[in-house]
Amino acid sequence: MVLLAGLSYATGIAGYKWHLHAKAERLRAEGVPVQAVVGRRRDTVGRGGGTDTVRVWYDHAGVAYSKRILCGSAGGCTEEPPRTMTLLVNRERPGEFVTENGITDDSVFVLNAWGGLVFGLVVAAVGGVLLASAYLPDGPPGRRLPPRGPGRDRPRRSGRTRRLRARRR
Repeated sequence: MVLLAGLSYATGIAGYKWHLHAKAERLRAEGVPVQAVVGRRRDTVGRGGGTDTVRVWYDHAGVAYSKRILCGSAGGCTEEPPRTMTLLVNRERPGEFVTENGITDDSVFVLNAWGGLVFGLVVAAVGGVLLASAYLPDGPPGRRLPPRGPGRDRPRRSGRTRRLRARRR
C-alpha cells in the first residue's frame, strides 16, 4: 500500500509537471499577448508549489479575468514583481495563459512542487523495503527444530501407556 501510494504521488507530480510544460509551450506558440496588472506579492506557505504568489488582472475580448499565480519561480520572488506584465492568453479559453518567464495560470497547485516528487519516491522506497522484508526469508535455510508447545518439551503419555510400561518393569 505504501509502495503504491508513493509511486502514485510521484507519477502524479511528474505527469502534472509535463502537462504544465506542454501547456506553456503551446501557449507560447499560439497565445495572444495581453497586458496584465500585477497585485502585491503574498506569502502563502503550504499552498503547494511555492511560497510567494501574486494576483494578475487582465482583459480579453471585453471580459475581465483574475488569477493567482506563482511569483518568479517555484522558490518565490527574489525582488518585488513589476506593476504590469505580458501574458500569452489562449484564444479559445481566455482563462489559460503563460507569463514571459513560463509561469502558467494553474501554477499554484499541490502537484506543482519538485519536492513532492522526491517525497513520493522516498515513500515508494520505504514501501518497497517493507514489501521485500515481508516476502524474503529471514535468514539462510538450515535445520529447523519442531515448534514446542507450552509446558514439557517431550510428548505426554496417556494413562494407559504409563500403566503398561509400569507392568513391564
